[in-house]
Amino acid sequence: VDILPIFRAPAVQVMTFYSGMPAGVVEKNITNRLVRWTGQANGTVLQESKSMVGVSIIRNYFSDTTDPNSALTQVNSLALSNLRYLPPGTLPSIVLPFDPSATMPTCILSVSSEKHSEGELQDIGRYDLRNVIQSVPGAVAPAVFGGKVRAIMAYVDRDKIEARNLSPVDVVDAISDSNIMLPTGGARIGDIDYQIDSDSMFESPEAMGFVPLKTTSGNSAFLRDVGTVEDANRIQTGTVRINGRRQVYVPVYR
Repeated sequence: VDILPIFRAPAVQVMTFYSGMPAGVVEKNITNRLVRWTGQANGTVLQESKSMVGVSIIRNYFSDTTDPNSALTQVNSLALSNLRYLPPGTLPSIVLPFDPSATMPTCILSVSSEKHSEGELQDIGRYDLRNVIQSVPGAVAPAVFGGKVRAIMAYVDRDKIEARNLSPVDVVDAISDSNIMLPTGGARIGDIDYQIDSDSMFESPEAMGFVPLKTTSGNSAFLRDVGTVEDANRIQTGTVRINGRRQVYVPVYR
């Protein structure tokens, strides 16, 4: 049970993501523009912003007489209309109501195991525990801290791709072109209507080794010829230790 008072004055938070963009570039090319744009909402009395690597966070505070629904609608419309002026590849902004009294977590749920890896703990916290927590009325678990974010990684040998006159960009493009979401449909044969599924996406990292990179007369180069594909994780940039052990925790907010 959270005993903190409920913040009545409306406030709206705008979160915009661009993976890998340096904080200084986020501040100049995303945060500054969104601050100017969303600050046009009627009733705005204060704005706060924070720019981090790949993330822009803006908080707009409104007067007590401003309708919360109107404030949210205005900020959302202004943020989306500014998307065309942001760097290409910027994800659409996430606009949500903001409660300043809920910036501190009501509780913290830690996740530990004697046999699971950090990557597996991260998956459990993100896909299982968050769903359970958010089914509790009034509770929200927006993020998971610690662990390793699972990712399918392709590791290429520099000498091998150079020998085949290829570049890392060629490998990235080949993987993207070979792993697509392909809509299918149905096929009516006689009196039976068959629903057709597609196998245009890889089911395992091993299957990605057959991605064709380059085809010439009498010679073809595949991904398995220049590197390997592994079920691994992204580069880990932070760790969480509880009682000296690497673990994962999920903060729960009101």
